Amino acid sequence: MKQFRCPTCRERVLFERERCRKCGTDLMFDPRQSMMRALSAPCANRALIGCNWIAGDGGALCACCELTRTIPDLGSARNVILWKKVEQAKRRLLYDLDRLGLPTVFARGPGLEQGPHLAFDILSEETAGHPIMTGHADGLITLNLAEADDAEREARRIALREGYRTLLGHVRHEVGHFYWDMLVAQSNWTIPFRAVFGDERADYQLALAAYHDRADRTFDPKGFISEYATSHPWEDWAETFAHFLHIVSTLDSAASLPLALGERARHTLADPYLESDFEALLWSWTPLADSLNELNRSVGQSEAYPFELSPAVKGKLHFVHMVIARFRNGRRRTAAPHAAADELTAAASSW
Repeated sequence: MKQFRCPTCRERVLFERERCRKCGTDLMFDPRQSMMRALSAPCANRALIGCNWIAGDGGALCACCELTRTIPDLGSARNVILWKKVEQAKRRLLYDLDRLGLPTVFARGPGLEQGPHLAFDILSEETAGHPIMTGHADGLITLNLAEADDAEREARRIALREGYRTLLGHVRHEVGHFYWDMLVAQSNWTIPFRAVFGDERADYQLALAAYHDRADRTFDPKGFISEYATSHPWEDWAETFAHFLHIVSTLDSAASLPLALGERARHTLADPYLESDFEALLWSWTPLADSLNELNRSVGQSEAYPFELSPAVKGKLHFVHMVIARFRNGRRRTAAPHAAADELTAAASSW
């Protein structure tokens, strides 16, 4: 993400920072202005889990913490530590969604204030005494707190033979399901979606069961961004949606770094979240991802982005880009039924 500055001394401060290390000013992030402010109306969770966002209008919690419907049992010190990590990931997620122009609440119709909305249940197996499955249902995202434990998450990554598994990646993936419901299922994008991702009407539970029962875990990377994306078109969309967020967020960070950029890159990185030229995004992303991987290898770390963007995967990412842009531009409800297919066909010629 972009760089933030201390409002007192203008020192660069990180997104999660609660205090300026140079001048000692207590800080809070104001999502409405997308800037750091001196502490005045802190979120009620600041002392407990270090939330550095400003409280919402008339409420004790910030806009991010308000989305958490259920918190883990706070009788466990470990739960508090891991919950803090989950909320940090959620705040980055909310920042992404705001920059993309995607709401967390959708109106059901004219005059109605609230329809489907995002909410989170953050649960711990340690205190629940039974397995917790990370998943989604009509906007409610259930997160297993164990995903915030680096050791446990790494063990699961290896056991499931995944090249990439992060807490931020999890929340970006799960929220992708919500936006499929809101942006694709409720629009004229369903037919072109099936042409790109497959028919989502295939039985979801049977497809997941078949995926987990596979003896052969190989898959065709030319068609899918990850193995899990092969399980069902909904999961393919969610994986692709998460990767689109990875790309625009990382490009946004790159714009604030002391890098030598060409004219096209400078234009694209002015605001990757709102960039209308998908090819320009990929043109900037490919060398950056390669550089990140080489830098990680140089210090003995795994690749930061262990994925290859085949023409088919680029097409899926382009589809996500088009759906978000169409919604943001306010054309979703008025588009003719054939408009989405025509736009997709034109874009496909460059994949």
